Amino acid sequence: MLKKTINIFFFSFVIFVAGCGLFNLRDAENPVDPRSNFIPPTTPDIVITNFVSAITERNLNNYLQCFVDSNFSTRRFSFTADALSQQQYPIFRYWNLNNERYYFTSLISQTSPSATSYLFLSNVIINPSSDTSVYDADYLLRFDHNAANIPHTLKGKMRLILGVDTRNLWSIHNWIDLANPSGDTTWSFIKAGFSN
Repeated sequence: MLKKTINIFFFSFVIFVAGCGLFNLRDAENPVDPRSNFIPPTTPDIVITNFVSAITERNLNNYLQCFVDSNFSTRRFSFTADALSQQQYPIFRYWNLNNERYYFTSLISQTSPSATSYLFLSNVIINPSSDTSVYDADYLLRFDHNAANIPHTLKGKMRLILGVDTRNLWSIHNWIDLANPSGDTTWSFIKAGFSN
């Protein structure tokens, strides 16, 4: 009788397990985070590549990884807006990495996933040294966001000062935004617009 009970129990268990799909394969889940093209920044050029890619991909984590991490460096991030924006927007007096995070998060959230965003750099001049590199360029930033009264296309000149940290990884620790003589709207304007 005991043997018969064990056989019935075993047979019932096999049918239950087979019927509930416990051992069936399931469909793969889509990734939560967008695909990343971030490259460990072992040279200043790689930082710039990551920076451009982060803007094109609208990837907040990769964007922030382009800036100095104070856990591994004595340097702190600073942004200097163009002269007109400094006068118009008091937020630039104390701009820091938290402001940078907030502005870029806000910009991404007000941009459709199918919208265009890109950064084009030209007239690049690089002045390297052993632990610092100065990167000057003209920029054209295009971001097709949904916000009213904020331009989609921005032009100006940028100076990025990059340094190496204790991990031997490079990052931007100082960013200076400059207006063109033609008076184009600069990157500072979009930062101020998405910081409110």
